[in-house]
Amino acid sequence: MSDRTPLLSLPYIQGSQAQKHVTHNEAIEALDMVVQLAVEALDATLAPDTASEGQAWAVGSGATGAWTSNVGDIAAWRGGGWLFVTPQIGWRVWDKQTAALMAFDGTGWVAVGGGEDLTSLDMLGVNASPDSTNRLTISAAATLLTHQGAGHQLKINKASAGDTGTLLYQTNWSGRAEMGLAGDDAFSIKVSGDGSSFAQALHIDSSTGVVTLPQTGTRQIIPYEYRHYLFADNSWTVPSADASWHGASTQLGTGAEPTVDWATRGIFLPAGTQLNALTLTGYIDSAEVTGLDLRICFQRGDWDGSWNSPAETTRDVLVSENGHTSFHGAYEMQRHKFALSYTTADDGMMFVAARPSSTSTVTATRYFYIGGALDVTLPPA
Repeated sequence: MSDRTPLLSLPYIQGSQAQKHVTHNEAIEALDMVVQLAVEALDATLAPDTASEGQAWAVGSGATGAWTSNVGDIAAWRGGGWLFVTPQIGWRVWDKQTAALMAFDGTGWVAVGGGEDLTSLDMLGVNASPDSTNRLTISAAATLLTHQGAGHQLKINKASAGDTGTLLYQTNWSGRAEMGLAGDDAFSIKVSGDGSSFAQALHIDSSTGVVTLPQTGTRQIIPYEYRHYLFADNSWTVPSADASWHGASTQLGTGAEPTVDWATRGIFLPAGTQLNALTLTGYIDSAEVTGLDLRICFQRGDWDGSWNSPAETTRDVLVSENGHTSFHGAYEMQRHKFALSYTTADDGMMFVAARPSSTSTVTATRYFYIGGALDVTLPPA
């Protein structure tokens, strides 16, 4: 008969044994070590310089010093020295370092519950069944990812620029919105009404950070800088650098709108442009001009001769003001903002027409110098 138990190798007290308490205490010591076993760490290789009574480690491969000959054993500091016990298949231990319950499978320590390595699963489902594409599947009212001490990052990594790294939002398993890096390195947001055709709503260039709205166009400020001739006969003039470019006529049918010839200068705007506002800053070189009649116009399509009839249809008057007094006096810089709400149906030119108001008494040619900005939203490219 063996003098030790087959599983824990505890010593038996023999019938004729002297000092039986020694054997008994040795067994108690071993039981105190292995029952409800907890270790400071698994696969430890270097015995600590100091240890507290009862502390234990699972000795790993490559151990040195006091543990050199005890790879695979449990080493416990007991009574001022190291006590070693060889684990058996099925022993369990609580790993304090990882806060995990581990079991000995005859070779090493594995997670309790079948020995599967939870750090390298092929797929995982939480209240749901994963598949080969959706390897992590969670069915819940909400999913929380929170910090551990400070911040928290959710990372979506792709192999190359031409691949996709996005978040896809679905309705009944059909895509409705997607945001991220879709086929390139520019950040974009796309939307869909049917799950197959997507329209890009926002695009941010990865190199410049420039933001564009492909479906709504780009809002821009376009400089507006011209000179008007103000004639003694109070005729209408349009932007010009030379007097020969002005168009003047008193044969307007109603006398309400300016005549403009084909050489009018202005700002070209493509069809679909939304005009938001025009801010004019300027001055007049004579105190004789006490006010202006102003027209902000858009010439649609091709130029077709002078505007000398109320039946004219190629020009739209966006603003019509008589006796406008924001600009008057001699060399006084003044500013006025005209709110606009107009979308161009065709390609064309926006321009300002001006003439001295009826209260002005102009004795010679005067000048109206304009510097301003046109606020527009250009159509999608």
